[in-house]
Amino acid sequence: MNAKLKTDALDLTSLLNGLVFFSPVSLLVRTTAGISLSQFFILQAIMATMVLLTEIPLGKLTDRIGYKSTLVLYQIALLISRTCLLLAHVSCNYSLFILQAILEGTAASFSSGTQSGYIYIMFSKEHYAEKSAHVANYGTVGFFASTLAYAVLYTLIGIKGLLLATIAANLVAVFTSLKIPKETVQPRSETRQKKNIPYPQLFQQKKIWMLLMILAALNIGRILINFFYAEKLQLCGINETWLAAIIMGYSAIQLLSERILARTKPEHYNQMMALFFILSGIALGVLGLVNVPVWTILFMLILPLFLDIPSYLLGEVQNSIVDAAGREDNRAELLSVFNMGVNVTEIFYLFGSSLLVSAGSTACFVILGAFMTVVGIGICLSVKSAWLLSLQEKKNGN
Repeated sequence: MNAKLKTDALDLTSLLNGLVFFSPVSLLVRTTAGISLSQFFILQAIMATMVLLTEIPLGKLTDRIGYKSTLVLYQIALLISRTCLLLAHVSCNYSLFILQAILEGTAASFSSGTQSGYIYIMFSKEHYAEKSAHVANYGTVGFFASTLAYAVLYTLIGIKGLLLATIAANLVAVFTSLKIPKETVQPRSETRQKKNIPYPQLFQQKKIWMLLMILAALNIGRILINFFYAEKLQLCGINETWLAAIIMGYSAIQLLSERILARTKPEHYNQMMALFFILSGIALGVLGLVNVPVWTILFMLILPLFLDIPSYLLGEVQNSIVDAAGREDNRAELLSVFNMGVNVTEIFYLFGSSLLVSAGSTACFVILGAFMTVVGIGICLSVKSAWLLSLQEKKNGN
C-alpha cells in the first residue's frame, strides 16, 4: 500500500466486507431452500426497489447524523440482512427471503454516497481518488481470501457454514466500523452559504446529465463483464470453468488502480480520465469483434481496471459539484440523488441493450465501446481547449 495512506478502520472494514464466503454459491443459497428462478428474480427486483425508495431518505439521514454513524448503521443493517438470509435458508421460508431482500436493499442505501462523501471530507481533494482505490483494494483482498477459502469451507461445512463464516466477518466489521474516526466538517465560506443552488436548477444543467450518462455507461460496462464474459469464453472455444481464474486474474490487476492514481498529479486527472475512457472503448470493441483466445483473455483481464480509474476520478467530480452548488450540508443526499439518476439512466441503457442482445453480445460491446471512446476524445478536446484558452489569457495579460 502507498506510504501516504496508512491502514485505518475504514480499510479494515472494507476488507471484512469483502469476506463473502457464500458468494460463489449465492444462487444455490436460495434454490437449495426451494426458491425457484422466477422467485429469485422477484427477490432481486424487491431489493432494487428498496434501494430506489430508501436512497434519498437515508441520504438525508446521513446529513443529519453524520457519515461515521451511517457507516456503522450500514454494517449493522448488513449483519441483520445476512443473519436473516441464514434463517431463511435453514427454514426454507420464502417470506424470510423477501424480508432479507428488503433489508439488503435498505443496507445498500445506507452506503450509497456515504463512503464517497466521508473520504472526500476526511482526505484532501488531491487524495480522494487514491484513497477510494485504497479502500476498494482492501475489499478486493477480502474477496481473494474468501474465494480461496470457499472450496475448502464448502467441502467441510457446506452452505450453512459459509453463511455463518460470512456473518462472523460481518459481526467483526460492525465493531471495526466503530473505530472509524468521526468526520470533521469544515465551515462553509459566506459565498457558498449564499449560493446554495436548488436541485431543480442544478439538474437543468446539461453537464449533470452528461455526467450521469457517463457513470451509467461505466456501470453497464461492469454488467457486460458479469453477464457476458462466460459467453465470450464459449465463443473462443474455451471452457467456461476458466471464468473463475479470469475473475481472480482481473481482480489482481485491479489492485494496480491505487498505484496508478498515486503516481498521477491532480492537474493531470482529466488527461488520465480521457486515456482510460479511450482504452476502455478499445477493450470493449476488441471483445465485441474479436474471438481470438489470446486477445480475448488479455482484454478480459485488463478491462475492469480500465473502468475503475475513471470511476474513482468521477467520484471526486461529483463531490466537487456538491461544493460548487454550495450544498455541502446536503452532500450525502445529493450524492444519493446522483446515484438515483445513474440508476434511471442505466435502465434506459438496459432496455436498449435488451433490443440489441438478440443479435448477440457483439453489438452491446461495440456500441458501448464507441460511446466510451467518444467520451475520452471529448475530454481530450475540452482539456486542449482549456489549455489554449489559458495560454491566450496569459498572452493578453502580457
